[in-house]
Amino acid sequence: MLWFIHLKVSNAMSPLRTLSVLPALVLLLGAAPSAVSLLAQGPPAFLKTEKSLDAVEHQCYEVQEGGKLTITGVLFGNIAIRKGGKVVIRGVVHGDVVNYGGGLEVVGHVTGTVLKKGGSTVVDAKSTVDGGVRF
Repeated sequence: MLWFIHLKVSNAMSPLRTLSVLPALVLLLGAAPSAVSLLAQGPPAFLKTEKSLDAVEHQCYEVQEGGKLTITGVLFGNIAIRKGGKVVIRGVVHGDVVNYGGGLEVVGHVTGTVLKKGGSTVVDAKSTVDGGVRF
């Protein structure tokens, strides 16, 4: 679950008073703010049809047979591609992409790792994969 906290700070509030709010946030969230993950939490969405993502979304996906995911926006979450599924990344994926037997084409940016366990994986020379490509 992702929490959004909005604090209204008045002009009269001193910087020290503002910093005193941080320990309360750590107690509330149960972790330091830097340890809170931006990746989607929970089970993945199973995709068996065609979907085009051109906005910002927090979701993990499992692309199954007959499913096609085209990303031109930003995805915060991991992607698993099963046999018969296809993924085209032209935007940004903040997460890992694992190809278990489908088709994967990376033309954009993946901040995690691209792992090929089967199928067809094509990574364009102009694309960026921060975590590397493993076969």
